Amino acid sequence: MTGMTSFSLTTLALAASVSLAGVTPFTETFETGDNNWLMGTFDAPTYNAAGALDGSAYISSAADLNSAGPFGLSVFRGEDHFDASGDAFVGNYLTSGITQISFDFRHDAGIDLNVALRVAGSNNFPGFGVELPEFVASGQWVTLSFDLDFFNPLLTLEGPPTLDFYNSVMEAVGNLQVSVERPDGLDTPLVVGFDLDNVSIIPSPSSLALLSLGGLLATRRRR
Repeated sequence: MTGMTSFSLTTLALAASVSLAGVTPFTETFETGDNNWLMGTFDAPTYNAAGALDGSAYISSAADLNSAGPFGLSVFRGEDHFDASGDAFVGNYLTSGITQISFDFRHDAGIDLNVALRVAGSNNFPGFGVELPEFVASGQWVTLSFDLDFFNPLLTLEGPPTLDFYNSVMEAVGNLQVSVERPDGLDTPLVVGFDLDNVSIIPSPSSLALLSLGGLLATRRRR
């Protein structure tokens, strides 16, 4: 019995250490390929070696906006199960002070679209969605930033509207999904192209200061 208890406690401790593992600031630039990011259909995106907002590489997908459901239409996926970006986005965003996700985005719908970001665990739950305060115009690259703060009125929890549920998402992020909503009045097929680049997880300024201090102290210790 003691051996079983010890094993159980050890297993739980290991599981907790994995779920609480922090992440470091990171930007996926797609300079070396699609890096296992997917279209909303789980197919591989089109890789483009140049032409992004900064002239660099980017990935593209296409989807019929008329097929969007009540929760929108996923057009890009960065998921733990497919090792997107080498799982650089997977981990505990709370301990790392990650408060924002941004990316460069473009579409050719010919009309303005509502773009959203979904953040979820590796098993696609728990999760929450974050919308933007404005629609995204067609035909031009823009940098979109999503505020992950619990008190953001544009953040919608997919569960109890509590801080505990929010924390359960932020402590074990595994999937990032970019989605768009079907425009009002659309009732015929409309296939749209979407482009993505420079997906970044961004810590708060105070967290950046702590990271810088930690690096400085480590350097001094090595000396």
